[in-house]
Amino acid sequence: MTKNNILLGLAPPFWPLMPPIGLGYLQEFLLKHGINTEILDLNNLFYNLSDEALKKEWLISCNTELEKNIYSIIQQNHHTEYDNVVDRMLECDVIGFSCFKSNIESTYEFVKLLKSKCNSPRIILGGPEITRQYYKNNFKLNHEIFSYADFSVVGEGEKPLLGYLEGLKNNVKHAEFEQVKNLDDLPFPRYKNLNFHNYRKNNSVPMLFSRGCTRNCRFCSERLLYKGFRIRGISNIIEEVRYHKLNNNITHFIFFDSMINADIRLLEKLCDQIIGNFGSINWEAQISIRNDMHPTLLDKMKRSGCYHLFVGLESGSDSILSRMNKGFTSNEAIDFFRKLNNSGLSFGVSLIVGYPGETDHEFKESLDFLVRNKDIIPKIEQINPFTYYDGTLADKDADYKLQPDALEKYKIFVGEIKRHNFKYTGAFLGNLIEKNAGSK
Repeated sequence: MTKNNILLGLAPPFWPLMPPIGLGYLQEFLLKHGINTEILDLNNLFYNLSDEALKKEWLISCNTELEKNIYSIIQQNHHTEYDNVVDRMLECDVIGFSCFKSNIESTYEFVKLLKSKCNSPRIILGGPEITRQYYKNNFKLNHEIFSYADFSVVGEGEKPLLGYLEGLKNNVKHAEFEQVKNLDDLPFPRYKNLNFHNYRKNNSVPMLFSRGCTRNCRFCSERLLYKGFRIRGISNIIEEVRYHKLNNNITHFIFFDSMINADIRLLEKLCDQIIGNFGSINWEAQISIRNDMHPTLLDKMKRSGCYHLFVGLESGSDSILSRMNKGFTSNEAIDFFRKLNNSGLSFGVSLIVGYPGETDHEFKESLDFLVRNKDIIPKIEQINPFTYYDGTLADKDADYKLQPDALEKYKIFVGEIKRHNFKYTGAFLGNLIEKNAGSK
């Protein structure tokens, strides 16, 4: 690479099976404004170089031992490739790292190495972990981040990153929540310098219908990444689908929205356009329980190719649902599940055990709800003990901290799910519990 280019990097470990959508959006936005930009997916590169045992650990969420050791592992086991990527990073002026809780330690290690060189590039840090630290530190960034970053971003990255690169932010160290108002002003990710065949799900692409969420669940950290809700134009999404079908042989489209049905009028329009343009495509998404979704819309979702939905149920206790601010009751959830089943839509539900203040009675209510309605709940997608995230509305509760018995309740809950022969996704049982998987 020549100077005056920017690299967008993703350090390991992170989920490696598809291209990183956040960096894809940043890349296209900068290219649109004439800035040569490439994605350097270090996470996928070193995942592919690893043996099968390490790959298995890589896919374990909250694997704190791997997170701690991954930098030294790749440095020792793949020193030639490691040296090559370091040389590549030193060839550019600016590197922007996408930071998550899982990869922040290895990101810092890469940054420390780069800053030790006389020709060190400027470093930009952004991503969900930087935003989490902002909330954790009482709405400001801590000195550690400033010691690593020449510039840091809280919230969306497109506008502040462009402003920094164009010299408009030379006198500031960070930007907070500078958002693009119209999502159609953002070109969709094309991942032109990435090879889809390097990803295990090489027939799939991550997509966004919207940013933000219209709900206000007290435990949810996703809504903290955005200020307000925005949705893309339907023609823009259809263009993206067409592009990836033609250029990358993509057959599966994975929507990463907090909820695909925030605007049911536009969701129906999207289904109509998919049917009109392609007949159907294979797509999946996360959906919220809403009983104002007419069976006609659900039928169109099925016809347009929806093959699976992830439903945030979280509890079968009405009092817990109310405290979570979920916006529905257990009876409304049952009605919604019946509608999905009647339309032939596959779905699974997620659950939280040990929410702050949960009594033994409420715990039993939630479990009994599932057992009682086993015939209409096809699959348990995810179960976790309550996890507190900085900045969420749960921090207004005096007892937000993880209850001492939450983990024990979780184990009992999972045991009952298995005893009653529910279908479940094993990788997402307790996937938010920090683990020491023994990486060395």
